[in-house]
Amino acid sequence: MSRIIVLGGFARSLVLFRAPMLRAMVEAGHEVIAAAPPEDDQVPVAMKELGVRWYPIEFERNRVQPVRDLFFVRRIRGMLRELNPDRLLCYTIKPNIYGGWAARAEGVPSAAMVTGLGTVFMNPGLRRRVAGLMLRQSCRHHDRIFFQNDEDRDDLLDEGVVEDRSKIVMTAGSGVDLELFPERTLPDRPVFLMLARLLVAKGVREYLAAARILKAACPEAVVRLAGMEDPGSGGVPIAEIHAAVRQGDIEYLGHLSDVQDALAECSVFTLPSWHEGTPRSVLEAMATGRPIITTDARGCRETVEPGENGLLVPVRSPEALAGAMLELARDPKLRSRMGARSREIAETRFDADQVSRVILDALAL
Repeated sequence: MSRIIVLGGFARSLVLFRAPMLRAMVEAGHEVIAAAPPEDDQVPVAMKELGVRWYPIEFERNRVQPVRDLFFVRRIRGMLRELNPDRLLCYTIKPNIYGGWAARAEGVPSAAMVTGLGTVFMNPGLRRRVAGLMLRQSCRHHDRIFFQNDEDRDDLLDEGVVEDRSKIVMTAGSGVDLELFPERTLPDRPVFLMLARLLVAKGVREYLAAARILKAACPEAVVRLAGMEDPGSGGVPIAEIHAAVRQGDIEYLGHLSDVQDALAECSVFTLPSWHEGTPRSVLEAMATGRPIITTDARGCRETVEPGENGLLVPVRSPEALAGAMLELARDPKLRSRMGARSREIAETRFDADQVSRVILDALAL
């Protein structure tokens, strides 16, 4: 039996994205400790139900602040000395960087999960170069580096951030719990749904613009948006969402703690994101048997076989997005066929149990 710390940047993601992996570790007989900022009172409860120990650790995940971040490294080192784990497994950018630094200093084996490169790596400039240098130092210590799509892997290899190709392990995203998201009957009417944080890079503005175009051509279509407002610099102001509601373009469902009903009531899932690792929201929609419209972008294109389980559209093109939405709005038989294929792909390629097995085998757990 090993003692494993799983360190993430967002507490709720331990429940939303990591629960199958944590459960698999516990079932394999390991002692598992989950660490993240204490932002959600429900997370410790959920961890206890999984048989996982909760360890809150403070840090700001959204900003690079050199002085405060050094305190974060110190806190991770203190956690490692206190808990004496056999392995540290990190995910999201700050834990991947600073977790590697701390693990090296304390002599603890570590691994990193790259679940998407994020804005800092998608835009050229000084911040990208600095972040790359910082991550390179961590990757020299991490003995396994998990990627969810080929482009993220190739970028970090080409830039020398990952220097040892033998450390790389590919996974089918984070997978999806097929029992938690069973196949559901499609509604007869065309109901489109987007689930995402209200970020510009998620394609929220393109979705709003496409909704207006679609409603003009197909008034019976229903276009729904659900997601949490993000107050950061990349957020779409909530006033823009409310304006689209007043114009009759969309229905805004707010932030949903449980997405099951929203998925059951939609007939097409849409995510016009600019880039992803592998979007979990799309995998959940596929598991429930929904056709997918998403972008021909890294991470997103991995979820769609064009013409089979959905349609791919160019990034930042409301017109193309509206055209794809209109095509599916007018063809219920096509929606049904594509939805059935989505479930098949979820079962064969994105089963969370299979993804967890790949991770545990790579870590020799």
